[in-house]
Amino acid sequence: MPTYTVDGVPLDHPAGCWKLLAATQVRPLPGARTASVAVPGRPGELPTVGEDVETTTVGLTLGVRGVDPDGTDQGAAGLELNLRSLYGLFGVRHRLLDLRYVPAVGVPELAAAAKVVTASEPTVWTGAARARLAVMLRIPGVFWRDTVPADWSTTTLAAPVRVASLDGATAPVLDAVLRVTGPMTGLRVTDTETGGWVSYPGTVAAGRQLRVHCGRMDAHEAPAVTWEGTEANATGRIVTGGPGSGYRFLALTPAPIGSVHDRGVRILVEGSATSAATLVELHARRAFL
Repeated sequence: MPTYTVDGVPLDHPAGCWKLLAATQVRPLPGARTASVAVPGRPGELPTVGEDVETTTVGLTLGVRGVDPDGTDQGAAGLELNLRSLYGLFGVRHRLLDLRYVPAVGVPELAAAAKVVTASEPTVWTGAARARLAVMLRIPGVFWRDTVPADWSTTTLAAPVRVASLDGATAPVLDAVLRVTGPMTGLRVTDTETGGWVSYPGTVAAGRQLRVHCGRMDAHEAPAVTWEGTEANATGRIVTGGPGSGYRFLALTPAPIGSVHDRGVRILVEGSATSAATLVELHARRAFL
């Protein structure tokens, strides 16, 4: 059965203090943020693509019991303590909650940053030491993500290659980190599905590395760069193009490859003046609708 955790706390408590009820939502499909453009003399409206998606909400319904964390029935007193614990869990306001979705046993969990937008007054059955609490969470960033980034690398240039670490993704990855080990001149990385690209027209010399952080929209070059470091800034030399290039570096967009059950991201890496030491690496978490 699908289940959720919030800040590491399982909402199907192992001791039975609370559990998710059938009214709880499965991870919903986000809707499109649509816009319509009507032109006089033309039926209907202009077809548009590339529309962003709206934020999503997840409704959780919890059944709360009057048992302590050891599973011992404490009656009404235990019910009150469990409700206080849930109020404290969902009542955080100074940061977003770490919401995790666990689809099934053996399936990797997905993560999203969330906040509580509505919560109802619990329905309480005092004599039975039972209560029902409904909570609505909003996911501002829309997409669910892998909890841990994966690394991938290639030495293939001038031919589309599949990014194996992003297989199975269903949403664009907007915060990938690229790292290029020189020598290479005129680096250009293109997402083959959308045609969007990011390039570095200069030269990455032998023995040096260039990191392009698409999420932060910056770049750094040094003899060695880490995935998250702050080495010598090279952002001013980055050039982007294609859909959405005015407000992001590169969107790695999954698409069916062969069948609807096989989705992947393909990129085209181009450059010149390379050697056997040239390497292009990618560090990213998959994204899911």
